[in-house]
Amino acid sequence: MSVDARSAVLHVTAANGGGVDRYLRDLAANTPRAHYVWHVGSGMNVIEDVAAERFHALASNGDGPRVEDSLRRWLQATGVGIVHVHGVDEACRERLALLERIAPTPWIATLHDLTFINPSAFDAAGVPEPASAWIDELAATLRRASAVVVPSQFVRDLARRYLPGIDVHLVAPGLDVSRSGSAVAARPDFEAQRPHHVVAVVGAIGPHKGSALLQSLVTRLEGTGIGVVVIGYTDTAITHGWRVPGAYYVYGPYLDEDLRGALAALGAEVVLFTNRMPESFSYTLSEVWAAGIPVVVPDQGALGERVAKSGGGWRLPPSYSAAQAADFLCELFSLDRTAERVRVKSAIDPHDRVRIPSLEAMSHEIDALYQRFGLPAASGRPDSTAAREALDPLLAANLDGFAFRKELIRLAAELADLKADGKRLFEENRRLADDKAAFDQLPLLVRKFLLKRAFRARG
Repeated sequence: MSVDARSAVLHVTAANGGGVDRYLRDLAANTPRAHYVWHVGSGMNVIEDVAAERFHALASNGDGPRVEDSLRRWLQATGVGIVHVHGVDEACRERLALLERIAPTPWIATLHDLTFINPSAFDAAGVPEPASAWIDELAATLRRASAVVVPSQFVRDLARRYLPGIDVHLVAPGLDVSRSGSAVAARPDFEAQRPHHVVAVVGAIGPHKGSALLQSLVTRLEGTGIGVVVIGYTDTAITHGWRVPGAYYVYGPYLDEDLRGALAALGAEVVLFTNRMPESFSYTLSEVWAAGIPVVVPDQGALGERVAKSGGGWRLPPSYSAAQAADFLCELFSLDRTAERVRVKSAIDPHDRVRIPSLEAMSHEIDALYQRFGLPAASGRPDSTAAREALDPLLAANLDGFAFRKELIRLAAELADLKADGKRLFEENRRLADDKAAFDQLPLLVRKFLLKRAFRARG
């Protein structure tokens, strides 16, 4: 069925990069509909036309008559027949209430994380304490949804416990394992001091991902020949290079398509998940398995659930300590467990759709919900001219959820290189100053958007 034969989807999200952004963009690329994204929260009130790669600001940042009229005309012109809400925060629910008031449209919600239990979930270690008043308020909203989607059995169980009477659909986020990865070479500085065994930690590692554990773990592993490599960055280290020579290396920011190549080039034998907060699913786990690498995970949340179900690694106690991780890794890399490591690795099948849900299956299931609950497409084609006239154009184009991350990668590499050459430092700093001056000329809304995308990507 063609795009024009189905009603459009409006995604509402306050996410700034990470798995939520990846999820909705995968849906936009793999379901036969027009997709729009309403970015809200932290001063943002921007609608993105995904296919056209353009951003538009609403007539004002309020909810006054001018905005309501603009939005109503835009919804009609674009043929939006269903709304997909990707957050339970106040900003998303305020926009949802506005939509329900001015142009009642069926909507579905995906519970991407544990903030449906407690809005401060990311500040907690382990499953957050339920906030009763918050849950009651949220439940009243979700009862109006046509469907509520969850990414794992772990989240489904929590939703059934804390949101009784609300039916939930389990649709696991999918991965396209047929997409070939990019070839990557390890940098010379890494090769010069490559450890005997490499344990990788993947992603943007902040406090809830276990950044505080890393330095203690490296200290515990001193002299064992086991090195820790962060493929990504931490809240204190963004540029590539050795933090502890031969023992602790930071690769720096990467693109999703480069991960398999980076794991191979760096010789990762296992990937360690240092999460303090339970994961609701984890794209990273799927990607690591797609690269054929075993994992070590905390036995909580979807990480523990998926390894318990499919194998492909080992489980440590929830919120394990650096000492527990170090002791386990030393034992795992002992001669006595060589055969076990080989067996676990050889059993990982990247094409096992139970272990690694497919993007095709995910897109099909979500589009079936759109088809089941959404309004039928309008008889005429979407009116792009009327849609443009309904929204004030924003002075930004050709941006997507990962565009500024590419700049982050480039700048991180440049910053590391600048340390070695004083003359080039002067020249590059002058050029970066020019770049910053140009950046400062952008509208405040665009600057906020770019910076938030860069520093909260792959959360």
